[in-house]
Amino acid sequence: MGSGTLRSLGKTRPEGYAPRWYRAAEILLGLASVAVAVVVLANPTFGIYQLVLLLAVSIALNGIRMVVAGGIKKELMSVEGLGLVGGGIATLAIIVLVWAFPGITVATIVTLLAVALSIQGLGRILHAAGRGHARWLRGSALATGLFTVAVAVFVALVQSVALYTLAVVLAVVVLLNGVEGVVSGLRPTNQRQVTILKLVLFAAFYGLVLINWLDLYGTSAPAYHIWLVLTYMAPFGVLIVFQGFKDWQLALSLGLLVSLMNDVGYFFVGDLLFGFHRALLPWIEGQLGFLGFQVLFEFQGGLFTIPVTSVLMGLTIYGRIAVVSMVLYHWWKRPSRFDARL
Repeated sequence: MGSGTLRSLGKTRPEGYAPRWYRAAEILLGLASVAVAVVVLANPTFGIYQLVLLLAVSIALNGIRMVVAGGIKKELMSVEGLGLVGGGIATLAIIVLVWAFPGITVATIVTLLAVALSIQGLGRILHAAGRGHARWLRGSALATGLFTVAVAVFVALVQSVALYTLAVVLAVVVLLNGVEGVVSGLRPTNQRQVTILKLVLFAAFYGLVLINWLDLYGTSAPAYHIWLVLTYMAPFGVLIVFQGFKDWQLALSLGLLVSLMNDVGYFFVGDLLFGFHRALLPWIEGQLGFLGFQVLFEFQGGLFTIPVTSVLMGLTIYGRIAVVSMVLYHWWKRPSRFDARL
């Protein structure tokens, strides 16, 4: 139901209401920001100049988000609307300055990016103070804004730390802002959706960090991949225990999401957290099926093994993305007796 329909019916907008196109934009900008931050964090072999320019791209995306957020305000001339638009324009102006003058020192660029991030942090704090937002959204924006400002000020003032370290710190802040943007765009409207969002975030963290930690080091166990699949699904068996088999689709989709985080984030996490130095582009080409029938690894099933080619891996990844997307969208939208207290 659009805003015009709401007005024609004489209804007020629900708390936290935002146009669907704006929510989609927040999700896409947030995902793009996360992607850039992950590339920066997972590629320490890049030169510092290339890293900070990548960060500038991500910060520019957040600047666009600020302008759009201020532009949809019903009272554009309000303090919040003007602050968000002005802050976004200031952020974009700084990024244009960075790109327009490639001769300036890397230290100066890092300082300018810290200033841009501090502006964005203040924008999130201003957004948290605005009326008409859901309480959880105000809390999320406030926490992100305070953390962003604190870290950005630290980076701008402390020059004794290595520039690469400062760039990594900024990348972490950009990553956090991107995640917050995705969550803000999803904007759950009831307790059931909030619970599902928490389960999705847990599944992503579980797959990216815990499962990848095991998968990077523990591959010598007998029938290893059978145990790995069971480990994907294990945490979500609690849904079956407490909810019964009527919720098996949700439990299955969350387990598949864990497996996706494992297969797509394997060496990203290995390079970032565990000191691996795998070339990421050739590896991701193999995972997505671009290396044809080249065998990537052997599936260890105990009594049997299966050669997994690049094409097969790619097809399984695309298939899981489709299944997870459809099932989670179905659970997100349809009313059910799902117990949101879990």
